[in-house]
Amino acid sequence: MQEMQLEHAINTIRVRFGSQALTRAAELPPPQPWPSHTPLDRLTGIEGLPRGRLVLLTGSGTCGKLTLALGLLAAATREFAHAVVIDTREGFDPWALLPFDPDLGSLTVVRLDPDSSGEAATALARAGAGFILLMGEIPEQWLGPMEAGANRSGSVMVGVVDVPGRAFAHASSLSLGFSRTEWVWERDQLVGLRTIARCLKNRVAPPLGETELEIRYPLGPQLPFASPVIEVPIEKVDFECASAAV
Repeated sequence: MQEMQLEHAINTIRVRFGSQALTRAAELPPPQPWPSHTPLDRLTGIEGLPRGRLVLLTGSGTCGKLTLALGLLAAATREFAHAVVIDTREGFDPWALLPFDPDLGSLTVVRLDPDSSGEAATALARAGAGFILLMGEIPEQWLGPMEAGANRSGSVMVGVVDVPGRAFAHASSLSLGFSRTEWVWERDQLVGLRTIARCLKNRVAPPLGETELEIRYPLGPQLPFASPVIEVPIEKVDFECASAAV
């Protein structure tokens, strides 16, 4: 009986609003990817960071997530007309980007208190900012409007936090966790680290597990390495990744 009522309700909506008003979830296309040209693209399952969705880079202590985020941001300044940093902690240093060869003319830094930063992030996502880097969390009431705006405009949103709060974690469509395995030394000088990047949550594609990355630090005005992030072959291990849907 309930199934018949549900079918009747679906047919009524289809007749009144048109067939385009109803789409089976399995028929929905996956988010369009933004290729970051880093090993993270393989972990997402769609060969890039998903546009219009919140991506979280998490991990306690020095684990490489911030260096990786700076590399993503620098690439975004060269590709998009507007790349934005929402700096709720007032800890972002734009000059730290210089070794990654950014286009600073495309970069805007927003420094506001957490509540105001949520409103600003939502407005920028709705307006179509190409890339938004969240340095810290924004209030829960702004997460839904921000993601809805980004979904319509196709903005790429990346959040960097040590341990996300429950609401921030729930709002994300893709969450990658980083844990340092060892430091990298050359000629008695610290030049980087190795870290495991794990898929903790993926709502845009089937889970693809983990990979080991070697992240090199910028040691001067230019990177002395061909690529600051390389993938290190590791032995296949069992892993778990939270709910994934296509």
